[in-house]
Amino acid sequence: MSFEGKTALVTGGTRGIGLAIVRALRRGGARVVAITKSQEQIAIFHKEFAEDPLASAELADVRDRKSLEAVRDKLTQLDILIPNAGVNTRTKALELADEPLREMLDTNFYGVFLTCQIFGPLLLKKPGGRVVVTSSMGAIHGLDLRAVYTATKAGVSGLVRSLAIEWGPMGATVNAVGPGIIETPLTRAYMDEFPERVQATIDNTPLRRLGSPEDVADVVAFLASDGARFITGQTIYVDGGMSVGSAWW
Repeated sequence: MSFEGKTALVTGGTRGIGLAIVRALRRGGARVVAITKSQEQIAIFHKEFAEDPLASAELADVRDRKSLEAVRDKLTQLDILIPNAGVNTRTKALELADEPLREMLDTNFYGVFLTCQIFGPLLLKKPGGRVVVTSSMGAIHGLDLRAVYTATKAGVSGLVRSLAIEWGPMGATVNAVGPGIIETPLTRAYMDEFPERVQATIDNTPLRRLGSPEDVADVVAFLASDGARFITGQTIYVDGGMSVGSAWW
C-alpha cells in the first residue's frame, strides 16, 4: 500500500492504536500529522520521529473547535483523515458521574463529528479522500460497566454510514474500524489488575488471543488505501471474532 504524496491526519495519534496507525501510514510513505492534547505526548512523539520530516505532532483538543481549526489552517492538503481520539471510564451506569459522562460524549462522539466537520472541506477538495474512524466492537456488542462508551461508539458507526452517503458523490469513502480487546498502554494497567478477565477474553475470542495496535493499524491502512476504493459506510470489526458470538452454550 503506497501513500506517497498523500497527507494524513490522526487524532489521538501519539500513543496506542493511534501511534500504530501513524507508523503504518508512514511506512506507506504518507506525510502524517498526529494530534494530541498532551504536551508530554508531543515530546515523546518527537523523540521517535526526530529524524523523520514527514511525521509531526500538533497540540489540539478534539472537543475544541478553535484548536482544530488552528491545525487545519496549517495544512494545504489532506487526503486521509483518521478520527481516532477516544476515552473510556468503567463504572456502573447508575453511578457514573457527570464529568466522565460528558468527557466520553464530548470526546468519543462530538469530537469525532467536529473533526470530520472541520477537516472535511479540505479532504473533499478533490476525489479520493479517505476517512477511517475508530469505533469499537462495543458498537454492536454490549460491555458491562461501559454503557456510555458503547453508546458513543454505536453513534460513531451510525455517523460513518450517513457521511458515506453525503460524501460519496464527492469521491470520498468513509469507514470505521471496531477494535476488540486490544493490548495498549492504557489497557495494560487494567489487564494487570484483573488477569482473570484477560484469560476470559482469550477464551471467548475465536482466534484465542488479545489484539495488538498493529492488528488495527493494518486494517486502517487498507481502508485508507486505493485497495478499498469501493468500500464505504462500513465498520470493520478487528476483534479476533469476539463480536460474532461464542461457543460457551
